[in-house]
Amino acid sequence: RHLVEHGLPGQKNFWENLGDASFTALPMCAFALMLIGHLNGLQRRLYLQATRDVLTGLANRRCFMDKTPEHIVPDDAVMIIDVDCFKDINDSFGHDVGDRCLLEIAQHLSGCIAEGDLHARIGGEEFAVFIPRADEDRLHRIATMISGGIDFDAGQGVMRRVSLSVGIGRHSETGPRHDALRLADQAVYQAKAAGRARYRMLTGAQRDQSGADYPVAVPAT
Repeated sequence: RHLVEHGLPGQKNFWENLGDASFTALPMCAFALMLIGHLNGLQRRLYLQATRDVLTGLANRRCFMDKTPEHIVPDDAVMIIDVDCFKDINDSFGHDVGDRCLLEIAQHLSGCIAEGDLHARIGGEEFAVFIPRADEDRLHRIATMISGGIDFDAGQGVMRRVSLSVGIGRHSETGPRHDALRLADQAVYQAKAAGRARYRMLTGAQRDQSGADYPVAVPAT
């Protein structure tokens, strides 16, 4: 106890050494904590940059593929969504207006799906949605809302109805995600060929069990 309180002859005691150590260590600990916080924030920003679409703020293709299962069960569905006649908007009003249109389409998609569904911009005017545990009635409601599109103010008093074509791919038995996406992509082309502003659904190897067309009561632009 005497050594702790008074130290060795000619040396600082315990309390003096503790004070010196604290004077040095506390600023270093504070700096370390600040550095850790900065690195965590930087990591979050880098993750967002790598997984988010810059224009719309939605997930990008990479994020969509990372967060969807590699095998799609029959209760799940994937959608590919393409903006109808989007080139006309870019050609008529310019790319700035086209970008604003895509942003509003992204907001439209966000309003059509539920929490737990994943939507992403996967390139150009193309979007994708993953819907787990989706029965056919729910898919019909979502696809109908999406394909109905938006009333878009292109500026200078010009309003455009911008519709979307939707392709749905799903499996009758558990199958690879890339097959479901391929089915959805084929279904988009069928929807466009049938007149746009509608959806088509392809299931497994049967390639559209019903052969039915799913028009929306909104005329294509």
